[in-house]
Amino acid sequence: MRKNRISITMPCYVIYLFIVFLTASCINTKNVVYFNNLPDSLKIQLDKLPVPDKTVQVNDVLEITIGGENETTVHYIQTYITGQPVLKATVDIAGNIELPKVGKIHVAGLLQEAAKDAITNAYKEYLIDPIVQVKLSSFHYTILGEVKAPGIFDVEAEKITLFEAIGKAGDLTPYAERENIKIIRDVNGEREVITLNMLDKAILNSPDYYIQRYDIIYVEPKNIKQVNENIQRFTPYISIISGLLAIIVLITRN
Repeated sequence: MRKNRISITMPCYVIYLFIVFLTASCINTKNVVYFNNLPDSLKIQLDKLPVPDKTVQVNDVLEITIGGENETTVHYIQTYITGQPVLKATVDIAGNIELPKVGKIHVAGLLQEAAKDAITNAYKEYLIDPIVQVKLSSFHYTILGEVKAPGIFDVEAEKITLFEAIGKAGDLTPYAERENIKIIRDVNGEREVITLNMLDKAILNSPDYYIQRYDIIYVEPKNIKQVNENIQRFTPYISIISGLLAIIVLITRN
């Protein structure tokens, strides 16, 4: 009689432990809410954050507008050579751009304003008091990991926040490790890794609130994702085992 009782209760314990395991694998909503330590209805003083510098880099596309008193030459350069009023020039691997009449100009490593001065000086031979405007064509970055739409993005903006960058990728998935967002950044030829916590309001005053062009953002998965994937992988087997346990219960009752 005692043996039958053990046989009946053992499958129940197995099923009970399995349910507890599934319950433990649920994601705590506190760990997916941004700024969860930010009080309601509170005005907080934000520091003046540095805007990313506009240093020209290899592969950048510059939009250049040229004007001046010598309108005939300006019109010739812009229309008959390029066919459009705004010149677009890509910075080559050597750090140069090539423009009509003046040829190659080295701009890599220069701030946007300094690049404008270099182009202005180059055109002084052809134009009287040339007026040059230079704009970086796009903001390039990569985002990988636990976002809904990872990929490489080119945004027409001079600055972009980490939240805007993630928003462009469809936001984080529920399995994203929000306390450990990695930004990989090229600084003077060296790789720098920055870790940010998106659950903490302190990120609003972080100097890395604005990302830099060509940043790589990596969102790590939570450990629980692997657990859930394993559960899904073994679900068919669990169904079979549950069926067998049910049969065993029926047999032992008889």
